[in-house]
Amino acid sequence: MNERLGDYLERAGQVLIDVLHEFGGAWLFMGKVIRIYRKTSGYGRPIIAQVAEVSMRTMSTVIFAGVFVGAILVLQFDAMLRRFDAQALLGGLNTSATIREVGPLIISFLLAGKIGAYTTAELASMRVTEQIDAVESLGTDPIQYLIIPRFFGIVLSSVILLSIGLFVSVAGAVLVAQSFSGMNVYQYIASIPRFAGAWTLFEGLVRSTLFSTIVATISTFKGYTASGGARGVGKAVTQSAIYINIYIVLANFISTSLLEWIHDFVYWVINLVGALK
Repeated sequence: MNERLGDYLERAGQVLIDVLHEFGGAWLFMGKVIRIYRKTSGYGRPIIAQVAEVSMRTMSTVIFAGVFVGAILVLQFDAMLRRFDAQALLGGLNTSATIREVGPLIISFLLAGKIGAYTTAELASMRVTEQIDAVESLGTDPIQYLIIPRFFGIVLSSVILLSIGLFVSVAGAVLVAQSFSGMNVYQYIASIPRFAGAWTLFEGLVRSTLFSTIVATISTFKGYTASGGARGVGKAVTQSAIYINIYIVLANFISTSLLEWIHDFVYWVINLVGALK
């Protein structure tokens, strides 16, 4: 029994070490990408091309998922609020949860599977077939030529797609609330300002940017550092998907705590200033 427990603890410790090692490597890689980007120029057209390519490839998936994210949340909230005769709060609670938490999280998972896996596989294939080495042999920095357009293209397109997905989620929630919950559209919309305001939109934007940066960093890092032939490509894609999801969950927890603290601090400062006047 003790030996088995020791094995479990050893495996858990090794998993934690691997996660932290990958996090450190990805952090250094992102820092290197940003440094090179700041020291060089001429990325406008390649980044725009990447944004267009990624957006067009993923738009349908995000819209489809966004509709059902909003619809599912409406049905869940409606079932709970009916018990307390509080359906008037459905629009505000559902919109706030969608924009602040559930929407960015679920849509980011979808982007990780679609954009992240594709980018990792593309770069890993270039690495194992020595195309990246060929770029280096020609005197060109592969990070400057291959990584930076993809990195910033993924970040920008992911933020755009997340914003569209959140808008579609809210619109889908309105339709479902009217069709299945028998709620008036105007009553639904009227309750939104009580729970979702400028700060809610700010939280959604921060999380969307943070999650998209994680997708861009991990997918380009794992693809760029892949090795081991065709098996190495598959391993890189698998690890990319796993680590992206792990880091998104951790980032969601940390950002939630930090944003709540910032919100409370700002509210306290505003009240203090008001009291001093």
